[in-house]
Amino acid sequence: MIVSTTLTGSNADIIRDALASVVRQVDRCLVIDTGAKDDTLAVAREVAGDKLIVREFPWRNDFSAARNFALQAAVEAGAKWAVTVDTDERLVFDEGVDLHRLLARTRSNVLLIGHVDGSYSKERIIRVPTKMHWSGPTHEALDGQRAGESEILQGVRFEELAKDAAALRAKFERDAAVLRDYVRENPGVPRWHYYLGASLHDLRRYEEAIEAFKACAALRGWNEEGAWACYRAADCYCSLKRWNEAIDMCAQGLALRPATAELAWLAGFAAFNARRYEDAIAWSNMAVVNGYYDGAGPGYTRISFRYPYALFEGPYEVLRWTFDRLGNAEAAKEAGREAAAAKKTRQTGVRE
Repeated sequence: MIVSTTLTGSNADIIRDALASVVRQVDRCLVIDTGAKDDTLAVAREVAGDKLIVREFPWRNDFSAARNFALQAAVEAGAKWAVTVDTDERLVFDEGVDLHRLLARTRSNVLLIGHVDGSYSKERIIRVPTKMHWSGPTHEALDGQRAGESEILQGVRFEELAKDAAALRAKFERDAAVLRDYVRENPGVPRWHYYLGASLHDLRRYEEAIEAFKACAALRGWNEEGAWACYRAADCYCSLKRWNEAIDMCAQGLALRPATAELAWLAGFAAFNARRYEDAIAWSNMAVVNGYYDGAGPGYTRISFRYPYALFEGPYEVLRWTFDRLGNAEAAKEAGREAAAAKKTRQTGVRE
């Protein structure tokens, strides 16, 4: 049995589409009521009908606690698989995809689902019962996974509702405050430094964000995460127009995970702005070699943290700017053609 799990407060305006995106693919829709004061549950009943199960869990500012409760409630409802669908998320199934058939074929216990833009993936489907559990009050992590226990599920993606500026700022401020305290309690866990940095970056508190990202990378946990923390720190340096420090940060990230083409692209971008044109060309060529358009990128194992622009047309754009600045019109024109072709490949998924 497949059971979707959805945490909700007063979300009558958005829960309908969340449940509608998954109801035909699951056997039950489990809604965890954390304190709804509007018509949320009535809307859920309209969508899910007899598939709806409601359980109450008083909200206490801890997403992990609520998610762990949802996993247990799914088990009690007879689930063999629990599918997380938040109220601001929608699952997108490729034509002809049947979730029951997909799950029957997998030996993995955790399945990640990629965002529709290809930028990152989330653990969204878990085989239950399980000894794994969620931890962290926000940007929660699924702890207890063994090596080789997870994979990215093909044929299913997710998208998220956009938030307005005021809602985003409130979220970032909440997360930064919560994670600041959580980092003090858990200083040796790289993930919490990373997401503290992400929240501070989104608040444009770049200096503080850099320190958090550096702390994540220095802990040498998961190399992909550490390399991306260096990328995010370098991006903060770029926002501050501290180009040379950005380049140094990219180099540190490449030492952690050399296949991260975005780091080479960003180093090339920073070198161009620092007027280090020869370096800009060298870094951009490195990004091309490990990119997704004409490089080895697709052959490397990668779970999350992607910037598709940098994996496709980004390096060629830097080359075009650089050759143009150097007065090499022919090379700039060729780089522009490659950039256009790479962009088309990214958008269509087909290389001509």
